[in-house]
Formats: sequence, C-alpha cells, structure tokens
Amino acid sequence: MLESCTRSKLPRDTTSRLQIVVEELFSNTIKYGYGGECERPVHLRLRCSPRVELIYQDAAPPFDPTAWLATAQPAALEGRVGRQGLPLIFGLAEIVRYERLRGGNRLTLRFA
Repeated sequence: MLESCTRSKLPRDTTSRLQIVVEELFSNTIKYGYGGECERPVHLRLRCSPRVELIYQDAAPPFDPTAWLATAQPAALEGRVGRQGLPLIFGLAEIVRYERLRGGNRLTLRFA
C-alpha cells in the first residue's frame, strides 16, 4: 500500500493515516473476524481521485463497525486498554461506510 501512496504522490499525513487504519482493520479482522492467523483473504483497493478512498474487504462473519460505534458509550471507552481501534479509525477517516457482502464485509473509508 505504501508503494501506491508514493506513486499517487499522497501527502505524508494522509499516507500515515491510511497505514494506521489498514493496520488496525487488518489486526481486528485476524483477531476477531477470523479468530487467529489463517489463509483467509483481505482485499485492499486505494482510489486517489477525486478524493482518497480506501476499500477494505474481508471474508469474516458480519460485523458493522458503524453500528457498533453508534451504540458504544464514549465514557465507558475512556481510559480502557483495548476497544480504542474503531474510534481511532473513525477519527482518522472523514467518512466510513459499511456494506455486508455475500460472504464478507466491505468498509469504504474516505480521507480528506
């Protein structure tokens, strides 16, 4: 992904945000969606025009992080170890949209 960001001449701060988001999504997919290391797929697509957009797709059971975040109690998350990844992702992306696919999940994230 870093090569794509470099080829697209994305600003360093955008590249850093994308890298953090991908690492967090990937680690959550492996840990929670797939239940550990495995050979199941994760697909990434980066679009840079007209806005920077990351499409992240996995084959995990259904999980809508936008619904989870809408029901999370912010005060309950403060100071806790863990459960900070999704708020971090939502803070780094301008827009996050979830779609359930047959056999997987797709997140489309737009960055300013």
